[in-house]
Amino acid sequence: MEDEGITILNIRKLINILSDKLEKLDDKKVVKLEDDLYWNILDGELYNPYDKPVQFTMGSLTEDWEFLQNVLNKEREIIDYDLYKLASILKFLGKKGMITKK
Repeated sequence: MEDEGITILNIRKLINILSDKLEKLDDKKVVKLEDDLYWNILDGELYNPYDKPVQFTMGSLTEDWEFLQNVLNKEREIIDYDLYKLASILKFLGKKGMITKK
């Protein structure tokens, strides 16, 4: 089967399914960012599996969320880099096991 890529429609569907599932978690209406700082691998090294990454930067979930609040508050338009910020928060949520935790 030839790789046809990822459609924006399917990304939207997955985000909607995930959002719906998270909304149904009664005790998780607010998520605490217990962990804040994380390692970030620079783009040039992130997608190069043949060389071990040597340059890292530090990211902050709190700063990522504050940055994204400007979009929610309509203080600025969304930009491509916001996907990075949101991805970091989604990775944190995935680590918590909120959906499959009983």
